[in-house]
Amino acid sequence: MSFVLRGATIVDGTNSPGYQADVLVENDRIAKIGEIAAQEGVEEIDLTGLVLAPGFIDVHTHFDAQVFWDSQFTPSCWHGVTTVVQGNCGFGIAPMRPEDRFAITDTLARVEGMSLDTLEAGITWNFTTFPEYMEQIDRAPKMLNLATFVGHTPIRMYVLGADDSATREATPEEIAKMAELVGEAMDSGAIGFSTSQAPSHVGTKALPVSSRLASHEEVEALIKVVADKGRGVIEMTYGPEYPLVEAARISKKYGVRMTWGSLLTGLFGERGTAVGMLDASTDVGGDVWPQVSTRYITTQFHLRDSLLFWCPLPAFQEVLAAPDDKRQDLYRDPAWRDRAREEAYSGRYNPAFHELKKYSYYVEETTKHEDIKGKDLAELADERGVDLFDLILDIGLEENLETRFGVIIDNNDPVELEALLTDDRTLWGAHDAGAHVDTISDSCYTSHVLGRFVRDEKMMKLEYAVYRMTGHPADFFGFSDRGVIKEGNVADLVAFNPDTVAALEKQRVWDFPADGDRIVVHSRGIEDVWVNGELIRRDGVQIEDATPGVLVK
Repeated sequence: MSFVLRGATIVDGTNSPGYQADVLVENDRIAKIGEIAAQEGVEEIDLTGLVLAPGFIDVHTHFDAQVFWDSQFTPSCWHGVTTVVQGNCGFGIAPMRPEDRFAITDTLARVEGMSLDTLEAGITWNFTTFPEYMEQIDRAPKMLNLATFVGHTPIRMYVLGADDSATREATPEEIAKMAELVGEAMDSGAIGFSTSQAPSHVGTKALPVSSRLASHEEVEALIKVVADKGRGVIEMTYGPEYPLVEAARISKKYGVRMTWGSLLTGLFGERGTAVGMLDASTDVGGDVWPQVSTRYITTQFHLRDSLLFWCPLPAFQEVLAAPDDKRQDLYRDPAWRDRAREEAYSGRYNPAFHELKKYSYYVEETTKHEDIKGKDLAELADERGVDLFDLILDIGLEENLETRFGVIIDNNDPVELEALLTDDRTLWGAHDAGAHVDTISDSCYTSHVLGRFVRDEKMMKLEYAVYRMTGHPADFFGFSDRGVIKEGNVADLVAFNPDTVAALEKQRVWDFPADGDRIVVHSRGIEDVWVNGELIRRDGVQIEDATPGVLVK
């Protein structure tokens, strides 16, 4: 299979100025760049007016389960993404013993916003070990290329059992067994090891996800496995004992490359705090790259079970542990409210309501409260002479806990956000494709950056934005033949219209197994996409049955 791409402006993923040239693709590789004569039997494709770039690489996704029922990796494939990295934040579904399968799916449902019914209906459990999982996803049809970390939480569950893993530290013998399993995963093709200490990561039975129970000795023992392999990356999600400077210290100590997340404006303090953390980690040394999101962190929640930001509060852990039919009783109980409200405003828990109060809450999806939809609920609470916390509970109760509230959490300081996005010491990521599917959809970030930050706000040059989404992440992970348009590289390519490219408005759809719902965002201006030399999108329309993706090891 051969074809020639003509007429496009090539932005090659190196941050070099764009240029005009033809591109010859033979099979899955870029065979020649330059002036290419017409040849018999070689298809000609006119891309006049478009930009031709390497396929985008999304470094922070959670497709570990979705790969079983969605070969396209939607919505990522709609936005020019050709390679996704999953297994972040210490999560995944392998290795996993049959008796602990519910515990890991329940954990993913609670902490990553996935439907438990969808997970139970959609995952094909033909594996126990991580190598068996890799074999299964290698065989699975894939529209995009897929790379995966091995996660700390399933490793811990496998060795200690689901219950013990969430309640105690590991013994030296158990740490040695976990290290053996991380090495086995690396040998089977994992690109590294991921872990989390995030206080908001609360799993099955409303207990901390098991990686949060790991001692410093355990965490460093598993990191050392990757370091000793001489290849691979560590992904660490923030926790109080692992600030960015500590990640830099560990990286330096073991000589291992790390990415740490997430460095968001406003999350750690006022303007300048995030950049100051980056400077402090640079002073320590090491090879650590904090992830920064290109999107304002705008999320939804409802009071039935989508409580990611309130789950550290003991009162809400009681809610999560209660059966569905008892949760409304708790919300109505004056004694529970008094306790929950005091905890929420106390400042003792992180993250919690007291940190979010400065942001604007509003009703985003409703069938009963259209008259207040989009209105700032703090202002409405003042008008009604009630507390904001109680108002949110009352609105939810009036609609059987189905009201979906919107709130901008963090990363909405445009000045510091620009500083982080244009600082070459950071890695663009933390967009969570495949996770929190019923509350956010930031996997559209590539179209968003090209439309808003490049064209509309002129925050950065086109060449720089493309580099940060292609050549830079490819170099970070060692994907040596992807991420740059050059002869001999894999033909992962995207052609887009720089004048129209944009992320469109979000929509709620019910298209997952067991009628699972999610929010999706489509794109405009992402015209043609090739994965390993095969077309998966033509003139803005997906080729539904295209499955040229491979497992990147």
